[in-house]
Amino acid sequence: MEKKILVRTEENIGFLELNNTKKLNAISLSMWKNLGGALEEFAANSLIRCVMIKGTGNKAFSAGADISEFEENRSDSEDIKLYENTSKNTMSLLKEFPKPTVASINGYCIGGGLALALCCDIRIASANSTFGIPAAKLGLSYGFNGIKLLTSIVGPAKAKYIFFTARKFNALQAKEFGILEEVYSIKDLDLKTKQLIENIALNAPLTIKSAKMAIDSELNDKKAFEECLKAEQDCFDSDDYAEGRAAFAEKRKPIFKGH
Repeated sequence: MEKKILVRTEENIGFLELNNTKKLNAISLSMWKNLGGALEEFAANSLIRCVMIKGTGNKAFSAGADISEFEENRSDSEDIKLYENTSKNTMSLLKEFPKPTVASINGYCIGGGLALALCCDIRIASANSTFGIPAAKLGLSYGFNGIKLLTSIVGPAKAKYIFFTARKFNALQAKEFGILEEVYSIKDLDLKTKQLIENIALNAPLTIKSAKMAIDSELNDKKAFEECLKAEQDCFDSDDYAEGRAAFAEKRKPIFKGH
């Protein structure tokens, strides 16, 4: 059978591809499970410094949940609970992933596909990409965490606009809303994605880890604050800090090793 989640590594970068092109990379229950498993493996791999997620083909990042499965997997309370728990677990793994994550979006990024992309740290897209959350046209609910995450990115008013109208919007609007960091032409997207993830992978892993922890932590979370302080100290105690200073003095590019 054709693998619906493609997993590979190149040097210190992990790649995940949604591979369900006949259905515009709609995400099935098994795909959510396999995606979560791949994320756990990447998290445990000390060599991986950055993870990129994309959809196979040039038509869609993901058109959302695989609606053809709804009758089988989301028709009664137990099936709905299993599906929701599986997808929520995978999105939590992605949102809390300890290393930088980048969503490279080309084409449709709808519903659950948008929810997946929003869990990434950085999102870039081609100019022909289309976004939207059609839950109100299907009569289903959109998860609390997904709604809150979207709201934290675009603000309450735009979040309500997106949910209440269930309209599609283009890449430039998505950038204006704050969903995207950059928009590129279709022909430039792959190159720009490659440049971005390689740039991230070359930078100091402990510094990036410390920054990500601080950015994602709640201001009044004392435990998270203590963990962030430790992460800061780890940076100053590391060989990478010495390497960074030496490279600056010697006018060369630093070679960071993550310790």
